[in-house]
Amino acid sequence: MFDPDKYMNDLLLHCRSVFKERLLYIGLQGSYLRGEAHENSDIDVMVILDRFSVQDMNAYREILQKIGSYDKSCGFICGREEMKCWNPLEICALQHTTKDLYGALKDHLPPAAREDEINFVKLSLGNLYHEICHRYIHADRDTNIAAFRGVCKSLFFLMQNLHYLESGRFVATKKELTDAISREDRQVLTVWDEPDAADFEKAFAMLFSWCQRAFTRVDKLKRRDYPVRRLTEAETQAALGLALRVFCAFESPDYGQKGTEEFQKCLNDEAYLAGICYYGAFDGEKLVGVLGIRKEKRHVCFFFVDGNYHRRGIGTKLFQRMREDFYGSTITLNSSPYGLPFYKALGFTETGSEQTVNGIRFTPMKYEGRAPSYDAQKGGERNR
Repeated sequence: MFDPDKYMNDLLLHCRSVFKERLLYIGLQGSYLRGEAHENSDIDVMVILDRFSVQDMNAYREILQKIGSYDKSCGFICGREEMKCWNPLEICALQHTTKDLYGALKDHLPPAAREDEINFVKLSLGNLYHEICHRYIHADRDTNIAAFRGVCKSLFFLMQNLHYLESGRFVATKKELTDAISREDRQVLTVWDEPDAADFEKAFAMLFSWCQRAFTRVDKLKRRDYPVRRLTEAETQAALGLALRVFCAFESPDYGQKGTEEFQKCLNDEAYLAGICYYGAFDGEKLVGVLGIRKEKRHVCFFFVDGNYHRRGIGTKLFQRMREDFYGSTITLNSSPYGLPFYKALGFTETGSEQTVNGIRFTPMKYEGRAPSYDAQKGGERNR
């Protein structure tokens, strides 16, 4: 019987032995990651080397043959530079559908923004719509039926990413997605679960109509806006509450108990909070992002976006709105390990090495009045 854990352990050991320090990353993808594998499933593995050649392909193939179950081997291998230049449309899905086993995938990915994810869904939807219409017109019924199961597999990935954009929650498995989506989406997603009993004409009509309506759903995502303004004094507590929730969800793991307690202490320290100007981003009446800056020192001390609203350009909009009031000023901040890539994308530079004070890990940074880079406007929301 195939043992995926043993397979991955053997693969990792052999790759480290052959490629040595050139091995940068190994991750698991596909049905074995989702817990949906069956006896005929491939095992999908992603590998990144410092550089990649034909000789490396030969060496990797020999590793796969040596560890056994070669007929199950699948996945992707490339070099560091290729991955750094990868299509940003695919980055969000790649991050959410890959489990790190050796190294951290985020260290090798290019910046990507919510706009890229929307364009990925729109492109995938267009390809699916074209495929089913073209085959329905130009192929016979038996060919259409034979291809429909593969179409439904593509639909799962499309609906998975569309649900993420609409809800802010990436659902890994088909079962979880089926429970999370609307009744209409569920009917289309599960229409071909029993192929022998399925009515192809009915199933096709449902999918065809769903695709047409999905174009409108994606278009609404592109038009959605999150207004940003300065917060009133009465809204300060809501801003601090949001900061605490996001900190506990995304940054506390890097700090431990001491650092978390220190952060909570700051939120209740009137002297610490004095002189801070707050900016907020809203979804309707809901506060979803906050930036706080000390007016006299031009120092950003709070910068948080609700986890369900990451990758929507909100952090960049908050920063741009703040800059309108402090145009031309040098802005400083102390970045957490989690936020470092985001601030670099905005145009901040490090002014010192990482430090730890009272359990708080940070890297001092400054911004010297340049306009946010194109990459920041596209990619900053990966981390904020």
